[in-house]
Formats: sequence, C-alpha cells, structure tokens
Amino acid sequence: MMLREKFDLAKLLEEINNDEEEQTKDLSQEKNIPQDAITELMLAHLRKKKQNHTL
Repeated sequence: MMLREKFDLAKLLEEINNDEEEQTKDLSQEKNIPQDAITELMLAHLRKKKQNHTL
C-alpha cells in the first residue's frame, strides 16, 4: 500500500487563481498583423540590406 501526500485544497485553489491572474493576456503586445505582411516586410528589409551592401 502506497501512502499519498495530502494537499490543502483551499491553498491549491488560491495558487491556481493567482496563476490565472498572472497569465492574463497582455493586449499591449497584440497587433493582429497577418503573417504575409510580416513576411513581406522581412523580405523588403533583406532586399534593402542586400542592396546597401552592394553599393
């Protein structure tokens, strides 16, 4: 027979609630930019960088 550790359920619930509050979504980082736009911007930047190095 294995002994199991007993946990304080009230304390566990409080920890879960604290974790949920800490993990709330950070809307300041969200911009909803489509992936194709990001890819195009990256490619344009690389083209410009390459062009500046060949001059």
